[in-house]
Amino acid sequence: MRIYYLDLNVVDCTADPHILDYDAVEKMLEDVLRVCESDVVRAINIVRLSIGEQYEVIEDRGSTIISEEEYESDYYAVPITKEEYGKVAKGPYAKKHKVEGLAFKYDSPYERKTVKVCTTVSGKKVKIVRGKLPVGLTGVRKAIEMIRERLKSNPSFRDFVLEIGVVWGKFGDHNCSDYIIANGRSMTVDYSNQDWYRDDASMRGNYRRHLQRLAKVLGVKLEDLTDEW
Repeated sequence: MRIYYLDLNVVDCTADPHILDYDAVEKMLEDVLRVCESDVVRAINIVRLSIGEQYEVIEDRGSTIISEEEYESDYYAVPITKEEYGKVAKGPYAKKHKVEGLAFKYDSPYERKTVKVCTTVSGKKVKIVRGKLPVGLTGVRKAIEMIRERLKSNPSFRDFVLEIGVVWGKFGDHNCSDYIIANGRSMTVDYSNQDWYRDDASMRGNYRRHLQRLAKVLGVKLEDLTDEW
């Protein structure tokens, strides 16, 4: 007989949500950009933007929910292999885009801007636009610019989700839950981080200092970021 012991502390990929509510989209965008530009964020490895009306469309593998427009940047990662360490981004380019110390992993799935006609589950034909964002901080700025363009013609515009993969400055790594997610539909921003950073005694101090620094950059109380705990 074999017994398998599963260590949940190792495989756990849940996150600590650090969610702030907003009354205005512009304030939300200003805060997100301020955090991304600050030393709270060491690097930005990917940027995704879903913007416009959502549709349930029929694709090859069944129905799925997609937005009117979908954009994504190339993907960078914290280096792991010897080969990746030899190809880390550095120099003026890396500093400009805030991808310094990361290794290029793969291209955006939308290398060219495309317009595809899809059929919704109700039988309606809709146009879905997909395109590429610049990498890193430049991609964040471009995505925010696109949202602001919508706001100019429609001040009540809320149909977007901006997802930014980050390497938090206090930890120097990117995990599956290390994302800043600005959701216009819920008018929230989640400055998410991994649960297990608080489990190890040596990391608890760093985690608290990270949250204190994040709160300072945002101009909020520490308690505002930890209400979900």
